[in-house]
Amino acid sequence: MATMIQIKPELEIRRFLRESWSMGWPMILIMFFQFSIGIADVYVAGFLGTDILAAVGYVGQLYWTLMILANGVTVGTVSMVSQAYGAKCNEGVGSITAHSLALGVLISGALTVLAQLYPGAIVRVAGMPEGIQSIAEDFLRVFSLVLIPTYLMIITAGVLRASGRVRLAMTNSFVAAVVNVLGDLILGFGWGPIPALGYIGIAWATAAATTTGMFLNLICMFSGPDRILPSVWMGPLPRCMKNLVKLGVPTALQQTAWNAGTLVIYFLAGQLEAGQITALAAMTAGVRVEAIIFLPVFALNMASAVLTGNRLGAGDTAGARSGAKATAALCVGIIILPALAIFAFAPHISSLLTEDPAVRDEMTRYLRVNMIGVPFLAVGITLSGALQGAGDTFGTMKIIFAGMWIFRIPLMLVVIHVLHAGALGIWWSMTISMILMCSLLALRFRGDSWIKASIDKETKTMLWEACLPEGTAASKAIGVDAESR
Repeated sequence: MATMIQIKPELEIRRFLRESWSMGWPMILIMFFQFSIGIADVYVAGFLGTDILAAVGYVGQLYWTLMILANGVTVGTVSMVSQAYGAKCNEGVGSITAHSLALGVLISGALTVLAQLYPGAIVRVAGMPEGIQSIAEDFLRVFSLVLIPTYLMIITAGVLRASGRVRLAMTNSFVAAVVNVLGDLILGFGWGPIPALGYIGIAWATAAATTTGMFLNLICMFSGPDRILPSVWMGPLPRCMKNLVKLGVPTALQQTAWNAGTLVIYFLAGQLEAGQITALAAMTAGVRVEAIIFLPVFALNMASAVLTGNRLGAGDTAGARSGAKATAALCVGIIILPALAIFAFAPHISSLLTEDPAVRDEMTRYLRVNMIGVPFLAVGITLSGALQGAGDTFGTMKIIFAGMWIFRIPLMLVVIHVLHAGALGIWWSMTISMILMCSLLALRFRGDSWIKASIDKETKTMLWEACLPEGTAASKAIGVDAESR
């Protein structure tokens, strides 16, 4: 009897790990495809000139600022769709998707109008140097033309992975990445009869890629056994839209607070009494190396959100908790060896990216100190995905905000202006604050409040059920054909 009891948990752990990996590896590839786009943009821009490279960097930050609302809507959508899918409610999946797309069009449409009418003002408010403002305006004009396709691409990708179609999302992401990378090279440098467009070719390559990704995702949305049916477009449901906003706004505020805090960190690094340029250069290069770690961590964050939502939608709260733990363990297992390698070979890695001895030494310290916090990062960020999948976006927002603005930045001010610890003090502030933040996320996960976050306090039903027309049975099953995919 004792042997049987022991075998069952072992089998469950294996199942959870298998499910986490099945969802996680396509997400890791999706993150890699997106990473490759950024590399291609920087590669082409670097050949076109230093001013172009600087403009691409600035506009890239501005572009992702415009994407914050898209990410917020997508997090809310993934939470609700994954729960509806777990409850086997096809109509719920379709209705949530329809409302999310409508919300995305409204937001991105308004941003498109503003960006087309006032590109110069936006560039100046963003604080871009005068020497690259005209280039940045050209980029912004092109990027803003495809804000609607970009929003729809991001939202539909979230729907695909939340409704058991993550491999379709991966395939579409791969095609879009290929279009972007080839577009960068062909439009930037020219090829055969196609003339070289220079820096604006980078912008048009991105526009072509996002539009391609949008169309591919929409084709998947409106075809197949899980297609969106015409009946879900009969009219908006105010409570459904309200719930999407309720889940999405905290995520948008969270990302805004984190991005603003990152800018403050760069500012503080520039205020060091000595070695400001060295510290900034070391941190800029070090972040590129850390991306190797961040790719699987944030991929499994998104995988955890989907799997947790699926299990809660199916009523399996114990499975939601155990599955999230398994995903966190898988994340630690994946990143621990790369983290140890970066720690051990930090001097050699640094020497590959810079020839300046001072920058190399500072970058080595940056990498080694930050690698110490990587296991905590893996657990905390993966569990935060579970919290978001459960609809606990407000709780997650509070912890992320505290990590940046209550722990990290005040600690940096102390080490810079009181302890005079220099750049090394900043690196330790980053690691210590990360450990504290991720510990709070783990404590939040240990409680029970996040499990109830997706319950409407007024109706005592799950938030996603507000997207069902009145009288529709929440148990309407997703077709058996879906199992044959």
